[in-house]
Amino acid sequence: METKDELVVEGYRFATVADAETARMDLKRIKNLEDNLDYRKPQSALLLYHRALETRVLQTPIGFAYLLSVQERLKHYGVPEDKIKPIPLNMTFTNKTEANRSIRRSIAARQPEYKGRFITSVCLNILMVIVIASMFVISLRSDSPNIINYRRTILNEYSEWEQELTRREQAVREAEQKMGAEPK
Repeated sequence: METKDELVVEGYRFATVADAETARMDLKRIKNLEDNLDYRKPQSALLLYHRALETRVLQTPIGFAYLLSVQERLKHYGVPEDKIKPIPLNMTFTNKTEANRSIRRSIAARQPEYKGRFITSVCLNILMVIVIASMFVISLRSDSPNIINYRRTILNEYSEWEQELTRREQAVREAEQKMGAEPK
């Protein structure tokens, strides 16, 4: 378990030991930057400041406070404010409900795009249902046997054969009677 001394760096109490160690590393980097910054040459100091921002060499509130002090010194030595880049903060400081509102706004902005795709998708699905239903109707009404109507088709075929055989038997009996032969 960490002690309070491990979490405190330069008056800041960090939540984890890893954050406190990052702050201690920031202190070392600040010392290195101070050794290399010459404020009497504002252009080189500005270049080093911008380089520190781009590489994100300082990551804790200690580093951000130092960068803010560098901004003030650069202004003091005559560097115009519009040439000094602001310090990027890659974290949020608002509560979740406000963040959710911005997410809802971005979703609402994208909604027309999805609405068009949704309508197209629904139309295509309806068309597919109609095509499939028509395929079933064609299969049911077809005379050739298939997986849907094979039993009915085979029964109809056998009943047609039976009727044909019955008609032929009847014709043979009538012909025998006319010839005078007795039925067996």
